[in-house]
Amino acid sequence: MATKPPHIVVHPEIRHALSQRQPIVALESTIITHGMPVPQNVETALQVEEVVRQNGAVPATIGIIDGCIKVGLTQHELMALAKKPRAELIKCSRRDLPYVVAMRQSGGTTVAATMIVAQRVGIQIFATGGIGGVHRDGHLTLDVSADLVELGRTPVAVVCSGVKSILDIPRTLEYLETQGVCVASFDSPGGVFPDFYTRDSGCKVPYNLSTAADAAKLLLAWRQLNLQSGVLIGVPIPAEFAAEKASIDAAIEAANAEAQAQGVSGKEVTPFLLAHISGLTKGRSLQANIALIKNNARIAAQIACSLQQKTAGEDHGPRKPLVVGASILDLSFKVKDKHDLHLDGATYKSVTKHAAGGVGRNIAEGIFKLHGDVNLISAVGDDHFAHMLRQLMPAALQRHLVVDERNATSLCSVIFDRSGDCRLILGDMDIHDSITPEALLAHSELFRQAPLIVMDSNLSEQAMSCTLQLAQRFQVPVFFEPTDMFIAGKPFKLKNELTQHIRLLKPNLHELKAIVETITGQPVELQLDTKMERSELLKQTKKLLKQIDMHFNCIIATLGNHGVLLSCRSDAETDPAKLLSLSPAREEHTTLFYAPAKLQRIVNVSGAGDSFCAGFITALLRKQTEHTLDECVAAGFASAERALLSESAVPRTYFKDAQTFESYVQEILHKMQRQRI
Repeated sequence: MATKPPHIVVHPEIRHALSQRQPIVALESTIITHGMPVPQNVETALQVEEVVRQNGAVPATIGIIDGCIKVGLTQHELMALAKKPRAELIKCSRRDLPYVVAMRQSGGTTVAATMIVAQRVGIQIFATGGIGGVHRDGHLTLDVSADLVELGRTPVAVVCSGVKSILDIPRTLEYLETQGVCVASFDSPGGVFPDFYTRDSGCKVPYNLSTAADAAKLLLAWRQLNLQSGVLIGVPIPAEFAAEKASIDAAIEAANAEAQAQGVSGKEVTPFLLAHISGLTKGRSLQANIALIKNNARIAAQIACSLQQKTAGEDHGPRKPLVVGASILDLSFKVKDKHDLHLDGATYKSVTKHAAGGVGRNIAEGIFKLHGDVNLISAVGDDHFAHMLRQLMPAALQRHLVVDERNATSLCSVIFDRSGDCRLILGDMDIHDSITPEALLAHSELFRQAPLIVMDSNLSEQAMSCTLQLAQRFQVPVFFEPTDMFIAGKPFKLKNELTQHIRLLKPNLHELKAIVETITGQPVELQLDTKMERSELLKQTKKLLKQIDMHFNCIIATLGNHGVLLSCRSDAETDPAKLLSLSPAREEHTTLFYAPAKLQRIVNVSGAGDSFCAGFITALLRKQTEHTLDECVAAGFASAERALLSESAVPRTYFKDAQTFESYVQEILHKMQRQRI
């Protein structure tokens, strides 16, 4: 996790709107930097934002200032962008973003760049004046706007007044069809498609959307189909501002001739033509431009509000947490011999058992049995081991399994000594690479509906990156289970803008050490062991936690039979819901040690940590009962205790019903020790 600021900074108002699933409309900034003269550029940008607000949505103007991509420009930032000399401002499309960011330049985002940024942060609807297209003579020059390609590969709905009149509209619509872009007109009977300054381009599109509700219905189906391409909705300019087609065509011909005479080319063509046409029409085209942008913003806000209402109507019952991680068939061998166990090639008598395992799967089953329901994305092969594993799993956990015929189901052999301590684990883990970004994107609706995403470290870096991108898009917090010391640091090698969505994690001492080393880039010299004297163990563990605690809302460091050392944002002590917040804490972290009551008998230790996660998460998410932070920890201990007394990693039944669970949590709460460190 890098310490430098992320390239994309989301304004707190937009971040809050995303987390609350409020309707949001993205707005571009090239109208400020290249599309309009001063002062109309800033005046229009502010007026368009106000139109979005008046129609019930939150505006999010996107621009780049000194190499930082801003989502939700403030009025001060809009003014600062407008005041910069035009020669210093870059008109940023996809190709320009790396350079502008790297060189700390400033610029306005085109339709293509605005779509990219909006999609990255989770904004689905974008209003603009008009999109780029195939330029006149584009069949000879191959001058085709990047906007068209972006519409074919970035799932954002663009509300505009069609293709700019200065372009070749029939060829543009053909190109969009080739890219698989759904194109519709809005309130334009017969599918007559607008061309920016006029209401009729002479072209028709297959579909017309009569109302914002119809548009929202289309976008809901588009989202559910997960096509990974954009939607273009063409809104005709208000009739009172529409130009007379013959006069605007004449102005365009004259402007094109002048552009060729002056040798204007590339991305400078569109601003030149628009400015020249404005002069030829004595400013009437500029007034039309302003009017159509405001109208598009109004329609986009209405569509966003209607889509939000339809989405809210979809959500029946409690939202299901989502677990993404490993499903494994566990073979366990517990030594019966009196001899001490050594890896010396000798044969040891043992008791052998098989059970369903895998950190992600275990946590999912625990949440399923304690919370009520959960979604699990995991992978199995098409083999005998998969059949055995499925027989041991609840049917509800098999709804979204990825089945890979090319790889074997993950098998894990665990060796326990006579006292029940794990001494060696051997695993075949290749199947987990079948949880690909494509498989995750196909289940993006599960991410959108989740109140919390649980991710284990068995995933590939690519799958982790995709999981965190989806968490970012839908503004969902992530609980990370590090799984193993050798792979615990894996997600923290990714970009900070992704890993900042990991808000909670539960490492053991070895995993904590690996995570600290990855985040800080410095080796940890401390040699921590749960057999250390408790006070020294707590002191040294706190030192480690303090090196990284500001990156998270909560770190639960497990200390074996001592208990857990919990480092959390201070406001979560009184309001545990803050543990799920995506906003960084302003206060220092609080460090609390919790020790459970000692058990007289332990049957199996393999699933205790996973059950602690399931119990803690269940208490954190349960809306019917508001739990304190101490009660969330007690719920974790209560669930872990039941796992320790079970033959399998996840007990067949934790508690007979929710009331029994809550009663036992209160019993554990009174028995456990709590100490501020």
